Amino acid sequence: MSAVLTPELLQAADGFLDTDEQHGAAVKLGRCLFETFGADKEGRVSTQVRNLQQMAVSATRFADVEDFVKNQMGKKTGPSREWREVGDEILKQLEKLRAEANQLTADEGQRLLLRLHLARGWVRAVVGAYLYAKAQKEMEQSHA
Repeated sequence: MSAVLTPELLQAADGFLDTDEQHGAAVKLGRCLFETFGADKEGRVSTQVRNLQQMAVSATRFADVEDFVKNQMGKKTGPSREWREVGDEILKQLEKLRAEANQLTADEGQRLLLRLHLARGWVRAVVGAYLYAKAQKEMEQSHA
């Protein structure tokens, strides 16, 4: 039998993501990602931010998201310096998601699904804050 997330577990997870502390941390990280990666040369969303979002959405294991961040931080070329600036905070926030899933259910199958649910909700908040910071910068520049 495969694990299923109950409505109660989903509600508890979403409630956790919506706490002032958790949501505030995601928003702060989104702004930090904008400050660190900015936008690409055409003013579009940074490839690095899109890659993080895509990884969280398409991952089949929560650890894939963590491994992606560690991999980006460890590269010898490309934006590894920028990833090193933000990677530790991303990993800390992911660890909080892991801990929350562990606290919400003892069933290992549910934990795995809950971690992914939390990661996807978290990345939506982070990317939303990144996009808002990007829009604010663009509005400032158009009024200057």
